[in-house]
Amino acid sequence: MKYIVINIFMLCVCLSSCRQASVFKLEADVHTNEYDSLYIYMIRPDVIFRENDQKLDSALIRNGRFSFECQVNGEPFVVKLALPPKDDHFMYGLPECNCIVETGEIKLDYTSLGVRLEGGMLNQQYDDRLLALNREIKKRNNVIVAERDSVEKSRTLNPEEMSAFNQRIGALYNELKPAHVRFVFDYIGTEVGAFFFFFYPENYYPADIYANLLALVGENYRCKAELKKEKDKEAVEHWRESVELTEIGNVYRDFICRDLAGKEVKLSDYVHPGHVTMVDFWASWCVPCVQELSFLKSLYQTYHGQGLDIVSVSLDTKRSAWEAAVKKHQIPWPQISDLKGWHGTITKNYAISAIPFIIVIDQKGKIAVRNLHDYKLENAIKELLAAKNK
Repeated sequence: MKYIVINIFMLCVCLSSCRQASVFKLEADVHTNEYDSLYIYMIRPDVIFRENDQKLDSALIRNGRFSFECQVNGEPFVVKLALPPKDDHFMYGLPECNCIVETGEIKLDYTSLGVRLEGGMLNQQYDDRLLALNREIKKRNNVIVAERDSVEKSRTLNPEEMSAFNQRIGALYNELKPAHVRFVFDYIGTEVGAFFFFFYPENYYPADIYANLLALVGENYRCKAELKKEKDKEAVEHWRESVELTEIGNVYRDFICRDLAGKEVKLSDYVHPGHVTMVDFWASWCVPCVQELSFLKSLYQTYHGQGLDIVSVSLDTKRSAWEAAVKKHQIPWPQISDLKGWHGTITKNYAISAIPFIIVIDQKGKIAVRNLHDYKLENAIKELLAAKNK
């Protein structure tokens, strides 16, 4: 009986030890109070489809420090530490960084040259072999930039000189590639290795090295990578078709949104025969879009009575921000949005990669202007309205 009790006790000790040994602890020092009271997220990136990243936890930054702790179940994996976007769009100055969730106590230090990791077998390897080299390259990069800036204080660099500086900087970062490849080869059979392998696009690697690594990576990642490649090809083809379908002279493409009242509407609800219709793609967070509003208002005031209509399509994702911006800037024309931002189909169907973006539809429902601004936009509108009166 005594023997059984002792063995049970030893088993409990072992289990307790195992539990303690399977904990990941991260202590981070930001070295500034600038980000105090903000929450930083621990995000597990999907190795292939980064849009499927998962938020695992959040931590409050206090006195320039934050920490995470979690159980390690299964093999180690990479996480991204990042602040959420400022005002839902603009980024804070604290850079995103990666670390590896593994058993152990990890220290993360934000330095002027990049992050430094200490502790844990994989994190220490990651720092020793990649991050340390990246910090050294950043240091040498700063010397070259300082040299360039010093010259520019006295004169303007000619294109050849600027190109020479850029080549020197590019050569520095090319030094990372061999170290990255060796690191990936050493861990290619793990999720960590797969993450770093697919972190860069295929053309980052020499063709033979990419083929070797692809053959060694887990089959599930290989299959997903092939699926992603097909989806990327489809997206490129869809974009090419959208460019062709929305060229000047083609009939505009209709789409479904909701207005500020939440009612489902179509773009065609605002396009009337005999009228010229300007479609303004914008967002509350887009500074150039907001700056352009005063000019658009003057166009509306001047030409609305002559047959110019305007409808704005917002790329906001939060109704409250959208509504507040419309109210603040007192925009008099109709407002619509699907509140999907860049993730919806509207921008893809019109091949829009940046805003503000404007199209103008003529009296017959055909695209007459694609992304003109300022006086060129006004001149085009005047010509369209004048053609109606001839």
